[in-house]
Amino acid sequence: MAISSLLASLSKCSMEAKRSSTVSGVVVAFLLGVLFVSPLINAKSFDFFLLVLMWPGAYCSQSTCCMPTTGPPKNDFFVRGLWTYNSDTGEAVTKCNGTSFDVKQLSSLMDDLHSYWSNIKCPSNNGIGNWKSTWKTYGVCSGMNETAYFETALQLRTRVDPLYLLNKNGILQSSWKLYDISDIESAIAEGIKATPVLRCSKGPWGYFQLYEIYICVDKDGKSIIECPVKPRFTCYRKVLFYPFDNEQPHNISTANPIQMPISVE
Repeated sequence: MAISSLLASLSKCSMEAKRSSTVSGVVVAFLLGVLFVSPLINAKSFDFFLLVLMWPGAYCSQSTCCMPTTGPPKNDFFVRGLWTYNSDTGEAVTKCNGTSFDVKQLSSLMDDLHSYWSNIKCPSNNGIGNWKSTWKTYGVCSGMNETAYFETALQLRTRVDPLYLLNKNGILQSSWKLYDISDIESAIAEGIKATPVLRCSKGPWGYFQLYEIYICVDKDGKSIIECPVKPRFTCYRKVLFYPFDNEQPHNISTANPIQMPISVE
């Protein structure tokens, strides 16, 4: 009986040890899973937008550009994108899900999209490919539906109205006059009550020119804020604000063209 009881106790201890080992294994696997998945979850969260506005005159002064198939866009800053960003990583948050793009959802915005979110890249196109790429890269991470995302970007562009702010401060389109980059920054900052980030590109005669304006927006899509993190670009102290001919964009810079690897998508 003593031997039988001893064997039973040993068997019970063995089963408990196995059970404990199994539970421990499950706990370890769970913790490893949390550690592995957490960075992925964080990588797909954003806490502010970057509104990117492009000056088409700069693009056309250095790259071949073409009239959109939908007709002339406005002689104004274009929306390049409303990018979802994470302030902790300082990186864009992209392609969060596979929500499809449906151009029909933008029917009420078409006039403004053709005017202010036009694609002047050659060959001539209707801009839909550009909008689709923007939606599938950034829009799907915004927490908005497709219509709201594009409408928000267009409304922000109207609120900022950088061309008005520049003109108000005597900064006008010119193929020869140079402006202090600090004056351009101040003119925009005064209007939006926050500091913009300016991107320049190489323009005619080796001068730098104003190319893009980056403005940070709270994740609510409404409040313009100081940038938690800022992209870094090189600008000279004096830059051109090169003219844009919206009626004949393909004719700009036909003399002495300077080719640069810049995309408007």
